[in-house]
Amino acid sequence: MSAIADNATRRISPLLERLAEDREDRVRALVIALLGLASSAIYLVLTLRMSFLEFFPGPGITVDFVKMLGPDWQENSAFLLGSYAGLFVLFALALWSVGTRGPLTLAALLGSALAFSLVLTFMYPPQAVDFIHNVADARTLWRFGDNPMVVPPDANGFPVGQSFGGESAPYGPFWFLLLFPVVLAGNSVELALHILKFYTSLYYIGSAVLIYLIARQLTPGRELFALALYAFNPFVVLRVAGNGHNDVTMFFFVLAALYAFVNERWILVLPLLVASALIKYTGALVIPPILLAGYLWAPDRQQYINQTLVGAAIAAVFGLLVIALFWDGPDTYDVIRRQAGKFITSGPLILAEQLRLEAGVSEADSTRIARWTGTAAFAAVYAGLLVALWRSRGAPLALISCLAFSLIAFNVLAVTWYRPWYMLWPLALLPIVPGRWAVAVIFAISLGNMVFDLIEQYRFHFEFFREHYHWSLVSPVLPAFLPAILAWLAGWIATRSVLLVRSGPASSPTL
Repeated sequence: MSAIADNATRRISPLLERLAEDREDRVRALVIALLGLASSAIYLVLTLRMSFLEFFPGPGITVDFVKMLGPDWQENSAFLLGSYAGLFVLFALALWSVGTRGPLTLAALLGSALAFSLVLTFMYPPQAVDFIHNVADARTLWRFGDNPMVVPPDANGFPVGQSFGGESAPYGPFWFLLLFPVVLAGNSVELALHILKFYTSLYYIGSAVLIYLIARQLTPGRELFALALYAFNPFVVLRVAGNGHNDVTMFFFVLAALYAFVNERWILVLPLLVASALIKYTGALVIPPILLAGYLWAPDRQQYINQTLVGAAIAAVFGLLVIALFWDGPDTYDVIRRQAGKFITSGPLILAEQLRLEAGVSEADSTRIARWTGTAAFAAVYAGLLVALWRSRGAPLALISCLAFSLIAFNVLAVTWYRPWYMLWPLALLPIVPGRWAVAVIFAISLGNMVFDLIEQYRFHFEFFREHYHWSLVSPVLPAFLPAILAWLAGWIATRSVLLVRSGPASSPTL
């Protein structure tokens, strides 16, 4: 009888455990779905206040949230900050609710991301009037057959004027090829806006899936948490699905390259990275660390070298073909050279203005000094991170952390034309890095850059900033950078690793 009972117990126990896991998955999925529904309601309120249906085409030029919400800046600030606070509370609850595994929880997370994208498809980009430029560029190529790298949107007309409408776009040629869905809109500009807005969101959802797959391979048991860190993050959602930034498209290909990397499909890595860099040239920054890590980490180094050389040849042919399609002589890259010389709210601008106002340095010399100082400082940090990657023997988690902090340092130190959506780059990588300090950096970046536009637009309503020009420059940059830097430094001290990655296993399966 005892043997029969033991045998029955052995058969029943796995079934009971599976039933318990299924029940837990159902409960967690329901909670996530409810949190996603509540977040979607807030996104809907924001969309109704700033919708394409109400403000496009509209008179004059493209509008931003200041014009859409009206002249009462205090009410506008309260409305936006209240909405952001609600979204971040729901984000935190979603992180707390996800478990280690469960197909229903996974479906609820991805379903929520899809719901956010559908709702925000109808939002007039409140902080990215360049999205309208993207739509016009898509029509330039796919409707009028002109080269958007040299032909500005104004050449073919558009229902509204737009920022930089007289300039061609400063993006790589592969970006314009990816804008092919605009052909589905025919002659309708309004339909083209919605199609390309949702199309951009597909890269956000695809990136979330890649983050899930990479985390599942590198840190099994925390892949749902990593997915939630990206897909539920209000900063990511509003910047991508709400504003339509193409940074998510660029980084989709970086994540695809990392997925190929962790699966040792070396031949695919460089072609995917070149595709990324041909969308936005910043993507080239991730190539050296990935090549170094592959050389150090690959189980079969000779196989890695051979396949990487083949991949390099494929990438070179692909890159040359794509560039050739848009090549129009040296003028092809004129707009990029001009924009590279401009300064807007950024660390180097603060330094340049300090030199000009306090030290009496000429404007030309101050901008030159600030540019090269920032570039040199970034190069030093970048080199230090590469050394840390070398010491880690190119381990994938160390690589991903190295990439994330390299991009943060680039934004802080070297970028002269800083916009908060550039922080989407590290936010696509940090969810994969285990540990509470990576989560702290994610929240610091997201919260600090969430208020960047509010400060930038409304700062001169305060007398202090009207009287102290230098501090008016510092005011939006400080929350964008300082909390993230402090969180990184605290994590560095706590983990004794600049990459925040310990040599042993992650301390927590959920972080």
